[in-house]
Amino acid sequence: MAIVITLDYPLIQTYMVHSALLVVKLLALSPMAAMTWVRKGVFSNPDIVRRAYLSELKNLAPFWLVGALYVTTTPPSDIGISLFRMFTAARMIVILGYASKPVPEVFTDFGLILSYLITCYMSMYVIYYYRNAI
Repeated sequence: MAIVITLDYPLIQTYMVHSALLVVKLLALSPMAAMTWVRKGVFSNPDIVRRAYLSELKNLAPFWLVGALYVTTTPPSDIGISLFRMFTAARMIVILGYASKPVPEVFTDFGLILSYLITCYMSMYVIYYYRNAI
Protein backbone atom coordinates (compact mmCIF):
# COMPACT_ATOMS: atom_id res chain seq x y z
CA MET A 1 0.00 0.00 0.00
CA ALA A 2 1.60 3.23 -1.14
CA ILE A 3 0.62 6.44 0.57
CA VAL A 4 1.24 9.58 -1.40
CA ILE A 5 1.02 12.77 0.59
CA THR A 6 1.53 16.09 -1.11
CA LEU A 7 1.62 19.59 0.23
CA ASP A 8 -1.38 20.35 -1.98
CA TYR A 9 -3.54 18.09 0.18
CA PRO A 10 -5.78 20.37 2.30
CA LEU A 11 -5.43 18.18 5.38
CA ILE A 12 -1.62 18.47 5.28
CA GLN A 13 -1.87 22.23 4.87
CA THR A 14 -4.28 22.47 7.79
CA TYR A 15 -2.01 20.32 9.96
CA MET A 16 0.97 22.54 9.16
CA VAL A 17 -0.88 25.79 9.81
CA HIS A 18 -2.40 24.62 13.08
CA SER A 19 0.91 23.16 14.25
CA ALA A 20 2.56 26.51 13.59
CA LEU A 21 -0.26 28.35 15.38
CA LEU A 22 0.23 26.13 18.41
CA VAL A 23 3.98 26.82 18.40
CA VAL A 24 3.32 30.57 18.31
CA LYS A 25 0.84 30.17 21.16
CA LEU A 26 3.41 28.26 23.19
CA LEU A 27 6.03 30.93 22.56
CA ALA A 28 3.55 33.69 23.43
CA LEU A 29 2.71 32.20 26.81
CA SER A 30 5.34 34.11 28.80
CA PRO A 31 4.64 37.54 27.28
CA MET A 32 0.88 36.99 27.70
CA ALA A 33 1.31 36.12 31.35
CA ALA A 34 3.69 39.03 31.92
CA MET A 35 1.31 41.55 30.35
CA THR A 36 -1.53 40.27 32.50
CA TRP A 37 0.54 40.51 35.66
CA VAL A 38 1.73 44.04 34.84
CA ARG A 39 -1.79 45.16 33.97
CA LYS A 40 -3.17 43.74 37.23
CA GLY A 41 -0.21 44.89 39.31
CA VAL A 42 0.62 41.34 40.29
CA PHE A 43 4.19 40.13 40.24
CA SER A 44 5.15 37.04 38.33
CA ASN A 45 4.38 33.68 39.82
CA PRO A 46 6.92 31.32 38.23
CA ASP A 47 4.93 28.29 39.34
CA ILE A 48 1.92 29.30 37.23
CA VAL A 49 4.10 29.81 34.15
CA ARG A 50 5.85 26.49 34.75
CA ARG A 51 2.53 24.66 35.10
CA ALA A 52 1.18 26.30 31.96
CA TYR A 53 4.26 25.31 29.93
CA LEU A 54 4.14 21.76 31.23
CA SER A 55 0.46 21.50 30.39
CA GLU A 56 1.08 22.76 26.89
CA LEU A 57 4.07 20.51 26.28
CA LYS A 58 2.24 17.46 27.62
CA ASN A 59 -0.60 18.10 25.20
CA LEU A 60 1.13 19.55 22.15
CA ALA A 61 3.91 16.98 21.75
CA PRO A 62 1.52 14.02 21.41
CA PHE A 63 -0.73 16.07 19.12
CA TRP A 64 2.13 16.92 16.77
CA LEU A 65 3.30 13.32 16.61
CA VAL A 66 -0.12 11.72 16.30
CA GLY A 67 -1.31 14.44 13.93
CA ALA A 68 1.56 13.70 11.56
CA LEU A 69 0.77 9.98 11.72
CA TYR A 70 -2.94 10.67 11.33
CA VAL A 71 -2.52 12.47 8.02
CA THR A 72 -0.72 9.40 6.63
CA THR A 73 -3.95 7.44 7.00
CA THR A 74 -5.62 9.74 4.46
CA PRO A 75 -8.75 10.28 6.54
CA PRO A 76 -11.64 12.30 5.13
CA SER A 77 -10.32 15.85 4.82
CA ASP A 78 -13.33 17.51 6.41
CA ILE A 79 -13.04 15.37 9.54
CA GLY A 80 -9.28 15.82 9.84
CA ILE A 81 -9.47 19.56 9.27
CA SER A 82 -12.24 19.85 11.86
CA LEU A 83 -10.19 17.88 14.39
CA PHE A 84 -7.14 20.12 13.90
CA ARG A 85 -9.26 23.27 14.19
CA MET A 86 -11.08 22.05 17.30
CA PHE A 87 -7.81 21.02 18.96
CA THR A 88 -6.27 24.42 18.29
CA ALA A 89 -9.35 26.27 19.55
CA ALA A 90 -9.49 24.09 22.67
CA ARG A 91 -5.84 24.76 23.49
CA MET A 92 -6.34 28.50 22.92
CA ILE A 93 -9.16 28.48 25.46
CA VAL A 94 -6.99 26.55 27.92
CA ILE A 95 -4.11 28.99 27.63
CA LEU A 96 -6.41 31.97 28.13
CA GLY A 97 -7.45 30.37 31.39
CA TYR A 98 -3.81 29.97 32.44
CA ALA A 99 -2.56 33.34 31.28
CA SER A 100 -5.24 35.75 32.38
CA LYS A 101 -8.34 33.90 33.62
CA PRO A 102 -10.80 35.70 31.28
CA VAL A 103 -12.71 32.47 30.66
CA PRO A 104 -14.75 30.53 33.20
CA GLU A 105 -13.07 27.43 34.57
CA VAL A 106 -15.70 25.19 32.99
CA PHE A 107 -14.52 26.33 29.53
CA THR A 108 -10.90 25.69 30.44
CA ASP A 109 -11.81 22.21 31.65
CA PHE A 110 -13.80 21.60 28.47
CA GLY A 111 -10.78 22.67 26.40
CA LEU A 112 -8.53 20.27 28.30
CA ILE A 113 -10.93 17.37 27.87
CA LEU A 114 -11.66 18.11 24.21
CA SER A 115 -7.99 18.36 23.24
CA TYR A 116 -7.28 15.12 25.10
CA LEU A 117 -10.14 13.28 23.39
CA ILE A 118 -9.11 14.51 19.94
CA THR A 119 -5.57 13.24 20.47
CA CYS A 120 -6.95 9.91 21.74
CA TYR A 121 -9.28 9.61 18.74
CA MET A 122 -6.49 10.27 16.25
CA SER A 123 -4.24 7.80 18.07
CA MET A 124 -6.85 5.07 17.93
CA TYR A 125 -7.55 5.86 14.28
CA VAL A 126 -3.85 5.46 13.45
CA ILE A 127 -3.61 2.20 15.42
CA TYR A 128 -6.69 0.81 13.71
CA TYR A 129 -5.53 1.90 10.26
CA TYR A 130 -2.13 0.25 10.69
CA ARG A 131 -3.42 -2.69 12.76
CA ASN A 132 -1.95 -5.27 10.38
CA ALA A 133 1.53 -4.03 11.24
CA ILE A 134 1.14 -5.10 14.87
